[in-house]
Formats: sequence, C-alpha cells, structure tokens
Amino acid sequence: MMRPLLSLRAAHFCTSMAVVALAACSGGDGGTAPPKPASVQASAATTPTATVGVALSVAPTFTVKDASGNDLGNVAVSVVVSTGGGSLVGAPSKTTAGPTSVGTWTLGTTAGTNTLTVTISGLTPLIISATGAPGAPAKIVASGGNLQIALAGTAVTSPLAATVQDQYGNGVPNVQVTFVSTAGGGIVAPGLLTTNASGVASGAGWRLGNKGGTQSASATANGFSTPYTATIQSNFPLDLRFFGTPMSTEAQTAFTNAANRLRAAIISQVSPVNLQNTDISGCATGMTGTLTESTQGVIIYASVSAIDGAGKILARAGPCFVRGTSRIPVVGVMQFDEADIQSYITSGRFESVVLHEMNHVLGFGTIWTEKGLLSAPAYDDSNVATGSINPRFMGSVAIANCLAVGGTANLCTASTGVAVEACGGGGTADGHWREMFPTGCTGSNGGPSGGTVAFDSELMTGYAESTLNMPWSVMSIGSFQDLGYTVNLLAADSYAVPSLLALARMSLQDAASGTDGPREIVHRPKFEISADGRITPINREQKK
Repeated sequence: MMRPLLSLRAAHFCTSMAVVALAACSGGDGGTAPPKPASVQASAATTPTATVGVALSVAPTFTVKDASGNDLGNVAVSVVVSTGGGSLVGAPSKTTAGPTSVGTWTLGTTAGTNTLTVTISGLTPLIISATGAPGAPAKIVASGGNLQIALAGTAVTSPLAATVQDQYGNGVPNVQVTFVSTAGGGIVAPGLLTTNASGVASGAGWRLGNKGGTQSASATANGFSTPYTATIQSNFPLDLRFFGTPMSTEAQTAFTNAANRLRAAIISQVSPVNLQNTDISGCATGMTGTLTESTQGVIIYASVSAIDGAGKILARAGPCFVRGTSRIPVVGVMQFDEADIQSYITSGRFESVVLHEMNHVLGFGTIWTEKGLLSAPAYDDSNVATGSINPRFMGSVAIANCLAVGGTANLCTASTGVAVEACGGGGTADGHWREMFPTGCTGSNGGPSGGTVAFDSELMTGYAESTLNMPWSVMSIGSFQDLGYTVNLLAADSYAVPSLLALARMSLQDAASGTDGPREIVHRPKFEISADGRITPINREQKK
C-alpha cells in the first residue's frame, strides 16, 4: 500500500529543523567570551617625590592589558596604601580603558618610601612607589656632645652634633649649622658645618674655657637654636661662704668667679680634716661660731665691710687654720674695705683683685716658709728685715713654668729659684712674684724705686695694674703643685715674661707718683689643726 506524498515531505522538514536546532544549541559561531586581564603595570617609569604630609601634584596611573596588549576597562581593582602611612582619596574600584588614576595620594609624615598596592584578581599585585622628602627646617636639636665633663682648657671627648628637623621630626639635609661657645670662654671649631643626608651636622670640637664656671655652647640654623652645656672637671672642694654685711651682686659675682677659677686650676681633694666644734672667731674681726664638719678642701670666708676708710687698707686675706702635716689651709678669710672696692668693680678689676687674695688664702706666699720653699727671705718670722734683697721661691714646678713663659736667668733657674718680691715691707715682700728689679726700695710704702721690670703685670706680683691685664700664669698655678695640690696648668691665662726694657706699671703703690694707694694685709696661718681636729696656735701675721 503506497504512503501519501505529503506525509514524506513533512517528515523531511521536521528532520531539517531538528538539525538546525541542534546546531544552535551546540554554540557554533553565534557567542564570544570576554577578554581576560593578562598584565597590570604602572604608567610612569620614574618614582615621584613630594614633601612629607603633602599630596602628589600628579596622581600616578596604571594600565591593565589583555594577552594581546589591549587596554582593558571595567576590570575590578583594589588600590590601597601599603607602606608610609599616607592616605588615599578617590581610589578606583574599576579600571578605565587606558591609564587609571590611583586617586589623590597624600604621603605620610615620615621621610622615605611610600607605597600603594594595586590588586586585580588573577594577577601579581602591582606596587607603586613615591618618595617623601623632608619639609622645611622647623627646629634644631642637640644630637651629640651635650652634658660632658672635661678639664678647664681641654676639649670634650665627643664633638658636638646637631640635627636639623622639619615639623615632623625628619632630618633636613644640606642646611648650614653655626656652632659657637656662649659662656665660659671656650672655643668651638669648626664653627660652620652642613647637615648630611640624615639632617645631622657633626664634628664640631669644643675646647672648654680656662676660667671654670658655667660652660655653654649653641648650634643655630635657619633661625632655630639648641644649647649645649659642659662641666669643668674638678674634685677640689673650695667652699666659699659669705659673712657680715650683705655685699652687692657685683661683688658676690667677683668672689664666685674667682672661686671657679681656683676650682678649675686645683682639681683634686687634699687630706681630710675633721673639725670638732672648732671656734673660728679668732680668724678675723666679725667672724663668730664653731665648725663641726669634715673637709677635704678649703673653706673660705669672705666679706665686704668697713675697715679703715678709703685709700688705706683694701684687703686682708690669708689662711687661718692649716693642716698640721702638709700645712695646706683648712679655713681662710678674705675681707675687703667697702670704701675701696667700688672703683675696682667699676673698672672691671675687682675679680682679679679677689683672685689675687684668694691665692693667698690657699697658701700662695703665706705657707712658703712653712713648706721650706722660700730661700733668702727679706724678712724673718718676726717681720724684721734680714738684709736680703733677693728672696727666691724654690718650687721645681714653678721654676719650670717660669722658664716656659720666657723667664730669663735672673728671674728663674733650677739652682736659684723664681724671683720673689723684696720690696714693699713684710707681706708684700716674700709673698709675691717680683714686680721689678729696683734700684732700691724707697718708693711709696717701701715699694721699688726705678729699675727694670721683672714679672710686671702677672697677677701674683705685689702690685695691681691700672688696666685689666693681670694674667694668672702657669708659673703661679704651678706653684700650688709645689705646695702639695694637684693642678691643671691649662687653666692659666696666656702670659709671657715682659722685656727687660719695658717700663714697670704699678697702681696700688705707684712709686713714680708717690701716691699712697690701697694696701693689703696678708695673714700667715694662725692655727695648726690635726686630721682629728686638735688645734695648736701659731698666731703670726705679715703686713705691708
């Protein structure tokens, strides 16, 4: 039986449609997969720089590409600050089809490297770097060499260093720093240095002043300054105590400065003494009380009060109690006439006069005989002239330093000692360096008359100068070593023995004018005291 023709054609159509449908379901050429990110890279080849705490003026960008090198946009991305502590505003979440900005990047406040991390799924994160540079100088700090201890006249161990910093504490490079000594008379060198990459200027050596007391320096840059302080090394307990009528601030300052000079020059303790209810009223007029204490130095009482009116006695000074074995003073006294000191204060010479008398308290010229160091004295212990016109100090350290400052054979030799004053009466004679080689002792108050200079302006001659030029020499300081102290010769002033052709200068007792200038009374020791406090009277005094 034959099938109908229509039924066969219908079946063929249905089969063809099924093939088409199957092809469509299998994918064919009708669909395309999206391109995948293959790389991410920074657009700029160089690392940008900006001041710390400031936003980059041009934001860094990055580009995402597919495997064919085509820029890809609309790719999910994360951009975050990873180091440096800065901040990021407006960071993208998707890329653009080309360079993509990271947003506004403000660098952190610490100088150095800042980084961002750009993260895209499936790729190695990209690190974008920027450099934070220090800002303008905002301060300077002492970063080395502060709070040191050294002998007067010597350099501290560590040189001074200063760090210039911006407002966030970052060191600022290439800034000039000026170093100077500000108190104490020291020297800082070199005085001008430039900060390194870390903002540090270092290498300024500091030699402390020779006068003791406060030592300070400073470092300055761009209007900012930082201080340094140092301490003069000394273990010598010089205990300065004021008594009597309160003195002026200027007078107190002169005493304090003179004491500082002695502490700078005498640097070690001496043998201990235990004072046991020791009555000090016999030391000087106006002194009262007893002492119960131990000392390994010297206690100096000082006053300014009425003595005998203007133009007469300027000062009385000397040791009162001395150690029984060494004869080094334990307690001494200095008194100045209030009627005479103002002219010295006004002229700036009072500190030198005080230092002169303080030398006597510590034993200069007042224990030379007791120590067996005075040869051929002009006066004996009873203050009677011996007829000698050439007293000499025989301490070997003083002799050596006399030669070192240019002392000639007539002034100092190892065999004959250092020339000591022969004129001026007992107290000036035998207790000071020689002012001049006189033709006689017929000047005012028995002072030298005519002749050629000897030590002239040196502080410890018997005559003060009319100028500020009264240097305290290594010869004088060295003499204290001969007495039994430990000394630092670098605490001395610059001094050279004057030419023999120079004219002598005298102001306290001016032989040329015949004026009767102020005078001093120099006391030799009054009491010996043993280490355990036992007292033996001596009661001797020299006057001029």
